[in-house]
Amino acid sequence: MNYNDAVAYIHSASKFGSKLGLANITKLLELLGNPQKELNFIHVAGTNGKGSTSCFIANILYSSGYKTGLFISPYVESFGERMQVNFKNIDDDSLIQNVEMVKETIDVMLEQGFNHPTEFEIDTAIAMLYFQQSKCDVVVLEVGLGGRLDSTNVIESSLSTVICTIEKDHMSILGDTLEKIAYEKAGIIKKGCSVVVYGSNDACTYEVIKTQCKIMSAPYQIVDFNQISDIRYYDYSYTFNFESFKDLKINMFGDHQIKNACTAIKAVQAATSLEISEASIREGLKNTKWPGRLEILSRNPLVICDGAHNPEGIRSLKNTVVKYFPDKKKIFVMAVMKNKEYEKMIEDIFPIADVAIAVRPSYDRALELDILKETIQKYCKNTKAFDKIEDGLDYAVENAVENSVICTFGSLYYIADVKNYIRKTGL
Repeated sequence: MNYNDAVAYIHSASKFGSKLGLANITKLLELLGNPQKELNFIHVAGTNGKGSTSCFIANILYSSGYKTGLFISPYVESFGERMQVNFKNIDDDSLIQNVEMVKETIDVMLEQGFNHPTEFEIDTAIAMLYFQQSKCDVVVLEVGLGGRLDSTNVIESSLSTVICTIEKDHMSILGDTLEKIAYEKAGIIKKGCSVVVYGSNDACTYEVIKTQCKIMSAPYQIVDFNQISDIRYYDYSYTFNFESFKDLKINMFGDHQIKNACTAIKAVQAATSLEISEASIREGLKNTKWPGRLEILSRNPLVICDGAHNPEGIRSLKNTVVKYFPDKKKIFVMAVMKNKEYEKMIEDIFPIADVAIAVRPSYDRALELDILKETIQKYCKNTKAFDKIEDGLDYAVENAVENSVICTFGSLYYIADVKNYIRKTGL
């Protein structure tokens, strides 16, 4: 088996769909020797912001001298991004070795009458093996979907549990109310383990989380965003105060990243067994970069890519564009998966577009191009559609003037195409 064979094997499990539940991952890891039981975790759930918050946390831990594992999904450009140690992607040899081990174990599972694990369950098992082999001190573990029945919830305890924003997404799976979705996310709370919750959620979600914390005897705190003050913006970065911290700096763009950074601070402080200095917090926040989240890809013309793929993410993106680029010509490029609330997303952001461009990635789940174009045209008459992402980006650049911003969004699944375009054209 070579690297391409290993990745192809993992992706081949996509035909088994996405099935929530812990029976399969529990059995798979048991047959692999339960590597997760030798690891310490900070577990992060949420509708939006969990990736950025996880990255802030991991950078703080790394700056504190801890060997830090990071498990994220989905990846942007290469599969190895999903499982990192000290911000280095899993190496090819380790990936191949662990895929072979997992494949042999799955064959045993099937002989014993268990269902074939899903792609995400396989990812989780490979990551747990790799983090154990790497002797990580702490693993920042991002939930894939929901929480209660997500395969990452196979862990038995965490140094701290983090719940970021709670919004209506994946409602066919997680439930059609904020309370139901909060219940699924609160399912990662472990007995006696500290819980940190993002401070701008709907009040009804806090009641659900508080109830679960009481059941699990878990200390609970909501991050107080009223403690953020003196925000200063310069060149896509921010300096701000939070609680007793003065002049913290982050190099992530978007006002919401300040809140994610503060949530990360409280998450590491809640992990009381760790030794985290103020200097490490400062260094970790400053060093954090996260691909595909309001990422500046080019300055001339100004090109920004963002993975916003649900109404809350689009709202944050729109607020950023309106606040920081009020007078620029706005050229929006969108692709979206058909299972998303694309009509709400389009209705919110496209009225401020000067030029709208619909594209379709080469994914079966992507929304059909004609439906996307027709929906966008309701809110922006100047709409074009392109089968090839490259053609759509060509059109965006051709229509850009000196005072323009090109913004691509709607899905994380085509960010790699956008980045490759930028490299190829040398923008």
